Amino acid sequence: MRIGVLLPTNVYFSPYSRVYTDLLDELGVDYDIIYFDKRNLNELAAHRFSASLSSTDGMFKRFLGYYRYSRFLAKVIRKERYDRLIVCGPQIAIFLYPFLKKYYSGKFIMDYRDLSIERWFMPIYRKVLSISSYNMISSPGFKRCLPEGVKYILSHNISHSLLCNALNAPTESISNSWTLTQGKISVLTIGGIRDFEQNAAIMMALANDQRFETSYIGRGEEGADVKLKELAASENIHNVNFSGFYQKHEEPDIIKRATFLNIFYPHKLSHDTALSNRFYSSLIFRKPMITTVHSIQGDYVQDYGVGIAIENTDNLKEELNNFIAHHNIDDYEANRRKLLQSFMKDYETFKKAVTEFSKT
Repeated sequence: MRIGVLLPTNVYFSPYSRVYTDLLDELGVDYDIIYFDKRNLNELAAHRFSASLSSTDGMFKRFLGYYRYSRFLAKVIRKERYDRLIVCGPQIAIFLYPFLKKYYSGKFIMDYRDLSIERWFMPIYRKVLSISSYNMISSPGFKRCLPEGVKYILSHNISHSLLCNALNAPTESISNSWTLTQGKISVLTIGGIRDFEQNAAIMMALANDQRFETSYIGRGEEGADVKLKELAASENIHNVNFSGFYQKHEEPDIIKRATFLNIFYPHKLSHDTALSNRFYSSLIFRKPMITTVHSIQGDYVQDYGVGIAIENTDNLKEELNNFIAHHNIDDYEANRRKLLQSFMKDYETFKKAVTEFSKT
């Protein structure tokens, strides 16, 4: 059995692929990774398609880029003669649909992690879903915008090993989880720094109150980090920190120094339906999160009591203080574990499906 794992972007920006490759390694299944090198990173993999493409490019350029990549994929797949495919991203599947229907009907997994061009090509995407072996989604929120009558299996953006470690973390470390940095409540935004208005609202709500500090650590998207720095300078805000790119191995230590993780997003369909990497980091490191009310992340937070869900930042100081003061940390831990255990059940269902797929 040989499987081709088709990624819609760079390997670095597809950490979810580890959910598959770790399991395929465990099962002893041979596989190749094929990816779209949009950022010219020249990562190690079996096959690489190199062409510059970003989320800020026009729709025509993006469609053309994925079309060209799909032609490359078809050529590679014919050459390698894979028995099965794992197709990550609707933008690949839509352009590959005729090829998939002809050669791989019932022989591929459709993996969906983010809203993409399927919104303009939904009739074709429905056909893709009808000929796949399994349809994986990374968030139950996506069911709001995907075709009904299709069986979807949850495949969370967290590896099995991290999930196990989070569930088995020693209980004696719980009391150290709600960290106050020199007596201050520290609000951390880590990873991709985007959505300027929401991040600015967080920063301004806590500005120059010495009981709080805000930190923005990671890559800026569409200049959001630059605009935040300019705003901080123009408003003479002193209790904010900025740091750019960091190595992945540094992330745990950075998060451990925070009190809350910020996942306050604008109300957009893409944001309201997805579960972010920060959402899982919050649960792994026992850091309460700040989310948007009436989003899938906000719903989890309200159902399990693992943070706060807000509509705006008008009363942010009071809500953060109240959470620390009035939420029992043992209750928080019990709810956190309950949520992670539900994710573990999702993983077992996912594992069973991939195992059957890899051996039939």
